[in-house]
Amino acid sequence: MSANSHQESPWMGSVGIGMLLLGLAGGILALSFIGYSVTHSHAIWTGGRVATILVGFYGLMGVLAGLVNSSVEAGNGDGHDDHGHDEHAHHGSFSPFIVGVGILTFLYGFVESYAILVIGLLVILLGAVNWWREDYPNDGKQEIKSLGQPYKGQDVRKVGLWVLLMSEILIFGSFFSSYLRMRMGWSTHWNEDCNSMLETGSELPVCSESYVIVASEYVTHSFWTLLPGAINTFALILSSYTVVLALKSAKAHEFVPSKNKWIRMWMPDRRRAVRNNLLATLALGTLFLILKLIEWEHLIYGEDFTVKSSLAGSIFYVSTGAHGFHVFVGLIFLCYFCFKAHNDGWQPENSQSIEYFGLYWHFVDLAWVAIFPAFYLY
Repeated sequence: MSANSHQESPWMGSVGIGMLLLGLAGGILALSFIGYSVTHSHAIWTGGRVATILVGFYGLMGVLAGLVNSSVEAGNGDGHDDHGHDEHAHHGSFSPFIVGVGILTFLYGFVESYAILVIGLLVILLGAVNWWREDYPNDGKQEIKSLGQPYKGQDVRKVGLWVLLMSEILIFGSFFSSYLRMRMGWSTHWNEDCNSMLETGSELPVCSESYVIVASEYVTHSFWTLLPGAINTFALILSSYTVVLALKSAKAHEFVPSKNKWIRMWMPDRRRAVRNNLLATLALGTLFLILKLIEWEHLIYGEDFTVKSSLAGSIFYVSTGAHGFHVFVGLIFLCYFCFKAHNDGWQPENSQSIEYFGLYWHFVDLAWVAIFPAFYLY
């Protein structure tokens, strides 16, 4: 079955969904403003704005999806170029390099200027869309294999992703080890049991002048400040499960609906099983970013715990911010997977692309499993 067999016009389908999402973004902003006016809750206003930006971004991706899908449709012809090569096969691409340059520029923009940051984000989007254009007609055939050891026989894309994840481990490992090294040297509640939050009626002594307040003390101060991080942990773990469900459905050579009525409603056929589970992953990742920004808003404006307030704040925001950025990049590519799934583009022959994305997403999940207890609980 071809990538666009479900919809005769992938352009109208993707653009229509994109316009609906743009309209939904406007509705979310209006509702959050009304909610803030009534309750004066900064969490509602912050969450509403973040949700508006993300949903509006997904709408923009829908419009881009229409342009990309239509250009691929028009350019495919019989699927072969003049030299007899299969245009539906996955060939080498410079898109990962473009995305890498964009990420470098984006991160540099944090310390230089917001203009550079925006340029970096646009370069990332350009690389992602070009990658999308190249991968959309991929039918899974003639996947390039690695010839050298120790990856001989493995798909080149899979090898490249594992090399990327190795470098990511070094990045997050440096954040994590730096934080632990500082905590061992600081005077914190690890080695000084004192009243760091200045609670009235506490029997604990006042902390020493050398005491360093870390983010976890603000987060675990009450149930309501700990709740966003706890929900985010559950959301990311669940999102890894939905990715696996999408991959399992795409790889099934003969999709058999579940006998359970509720599961069958969620996954009645292959197309909707893959699409709905990828959409669930997108929704859970979006929830993660919304709650993350609500949490940051509370720490920055409610507790005056900022990047510049202390070294503890700097390490916290750099580490959790880098992780949140990885989630956001994953959501950009998830948009592509969702729109292609809506057009019934995932079949057993090309399902490995979902597997490769799943490797990245599982890494993001595992990184959070390490960050959450260290930065939020202790």
